[in-house]
Amino acid sequence: MSVKNERILGPVDSAFFYVETQKNPMNIGAVTIFEGIMPFDELVKLVDSRIHRAPIYQQKIIQTPLNLGQPMWVYDPDFYVGNHIFRLRLEAPGSDEQLRQLAGRLVSSPLNRDKPLWEMHVIEGLSDNRTAIFFKVHHCMVDGLAAVELLTLLFDLTPDKPDIEPKPLYDAPPVPEKTQLVAGALRRDVSQGFKVLRKVGGELAFIGSLLSDKEKRRKTFLGMANLLNDNMRPIRRLPINGKNSGRQALAWTEFSLAEVRAIKSGRNASVNDVMLTILSTAIMYYLQDIGTDFEAQNFLRVLVPVSMRVEEEKEDFGNRISVITVDIPFNIKNPLERLDAVANYSKFMKESSLSVGLDLILTLPSLLPSPTQPLVWSIAPVAFSVIAHTWCTNVSGPQIPVYLLGHELKHSFGYFPINPTFGMACVIMSYNQRISMTLVADSGIIPDIRDIQKHLDRAFLELRSAAKVQPIEPIVIERIPKNPPEQVVNTPQPISGLVIETRENGNGTTSQPVEDIPTAPKRLVLFSDDWAKAYMQVLNDSKAYHDASTGWTAGALAMIMKASPANGYPKDCAVILDLHKGKCKDARALTIDEAMHEASYVIEGNYGSWMKVLSGQAQPLGMIMRGQLRLKKGGLPGLLPYTKSAQELIKCAQDIDKVTTVG
Repeated sequence: MSVKNERILGPVDSAFFYVETQKNPMNIGAVTIFEGIMPFDELVKLVDSRIHRAPIYQQKIIQTPLNLGQPMWVYDPDFYVGNHIFRLRLEAPGSDEQLRQLAGRLVSSPLNRDKPLWEMHVIEGLSDNRTAIFFKVHHCMVDGLAAVELLTLLFDLTPDKPDIEPKPLYDAPPVPEKTQLVAGALRRDVSQGFKVLRKVGGELAFIGSLLSDKEKRRKTFLGMANLLNDNMRPIRRLPINGKNSGRQALAWTEFSLAEVRAIKSGRNASVNDVMLTILSTAIMYYLQDIGTDFEAQNFLRVLVPVSMRVEEEKEDFGNRISVITVDIPFNIKNPLERLDAVANYSKFMKESSLSVGLDLILTLPSLLPSPTQPLVWSIAPVAFSVIAHTWCTNVSGPQIPVYLLGHELKHSFGYFPINPTFGMACVIMSYNQRISMTLVADSGIIPDIRDIQKHLDRAFLELRSAAKVQPIEPIVIERIPKNPPEQVVNTPQPISGLVIETRENGNGTTSQPVEDIPTAPKRLVLFSDDWAKAYMQVLNDSKAYHDASTGWTAGALAMIMKASPANGYPKDCAVILDLHKGKCKDARALTIDEAMHEASYVIEGNYGSWMKVLSGQAQPLGMIMRGQLRLKKGGLPGLLPYTKSAQELIKCAQDIDKVTTVG
């Protein structure tokens, strides 16, 4: 496999790269806990066999001497997966507290910039026959959602132990010499500058479209007025702010996702609004514990990252992240009224589209000469410190169990870098009907982050009680068998001029003359226009699909069947399902080019792969992870929150009259 070298870091990636210091590492990742003892050597082999599917994990960053050019990604010719996966062991008794302390030490150190910027630490000796894996990635490589990409490559949707696939030969070109870097710096920077200018032009055009629409213009101006009014003077720091020492600690807790959804039910609030309310309440109780006077600063301001990712621009700009600010008052005592305040403020800021303007501001420094950019980005953390108190980001994971080498992932706790003056940050992560909150703190500012973590549990229980929500048992998702037994087999047989239909049941098989059997309906050809229309009807009649998919706003899904003349498909064919909030608005057959243009997500597969999926023998996300289906458009992390929706989508396909032959 020959590969192309050299790709300039995007504007936001450069910022993450330059703001890192020894005391403020820009690490993101997760602490994951699996059932059973993970075989270390097999894990290394699995990673080695699949890592090529995410090329960024084989690349490192190089810089032109004297910063005369932008930092670049190049393939590491010395890449060896064993340099990134490490084995650690907890001393007896192997408690969760020991794991928490170890995770704090691991997150406190920057990654080695001489190699690709990621690590996996396999932590053995955890009590109750469990294994923990600490994933650590530099923020300039991935954003919160894309950080899940490495995990999705490794995880499977069934406990069946995966086969170790042969990996392609790795033939990376040599790293450019310093003289080559200097000689090509101007050419690369000019080319990147034009790309950035096109991006800036697109954002200015978008802002122009907002201003030309009366309703959107009103919301934008209100948002700007709100932001300016709230920032007429710098906020006052709280005791959770200060100068970082570099000694970081983690603490986490988790709740029932069903209970969180029940809390927000009937209110104009999101899951994230509920979690922000819990976070702010916990911080308020902590500040009360240490005797804080709220007169001077009576609200908490949280920076909430917003993904601006456009998939087709990923190779040009990498991370696309903006932020919105959410103000949460300390003087509202009623938990539900506090939730309403958070929801209203958050909705107001989102509808203002100010995140586009902030994304534009974060992009502009990349147009400056390369030698000046480290200086510009070095002062960015100071700017953030005068407009907010802390960060809070959320990452959606799959809502069904996933497995690594047959071991079920039981818990996943994400983490995020700390701004040099914030003192703490919070990561919200959902997985398998649970939702976790991880606090990352600097121990020089917050001596024991568990003092805030314990108040998270208190705040959740108070909010749940106020909403009159009873404890809800977690939903158990039944796994579809790998090879489900076939219930009906239609076998045409010429016997005395009659066609016999054979039905299998628990008591053996019975046969029946064809004249006693009702005439079968006309069968539909898979991936035909009639089949797509029937699919739409089944989807819109399915309450289970609707309930699992009300959060889907990502647009249309297209499916491409590769040509298979032996099975009646002389050329590639495609259908599109226009999905939105649990309903299918349109469905039809279309050309491949039309599918790539119109759909937000495009999945391609051969006849055998689609038969496995449509018969229920395999799940589409698992097939994508294993490379048996190809995601031609859209990002896999964007699909992971909708695993239950994908299950219902396939169940609906099985309710359409299926065909075994085309004709």
